[in-house]
Amino acid sequence: MEISLDKDFDNFIKEQMATGLYKSVNDIIQEALSLFRLRKSISQEKIDEFNGEIQKGLDDIEAGKFSSGDEFFKKLIAKYE
Repeated sequence: MEISLDKDFDNFIKEQMATGLYKSVNDIIQEALSLFRLRKSISQEKIDEFNGEIQKGLDDIEAGKFSSGDEFFKKLIAKYE
């Protein structure tokens, strides 16, 4: 596999190699891809969680478990008066 990087990334990799924390460019790329994979999986988990909350709301509406905006604000105002 051949990878082309712009000058900023190339310099960043050279800086990281100079720290001695990485044995090779391959180690840096593998860590970067591992972090990318983790970020993607976390993002998908949040999307799934959000979609689950939307579905709960839709289920409540279908079951008649909801209030109109007017009813909600009347209860809210009464609570804080």
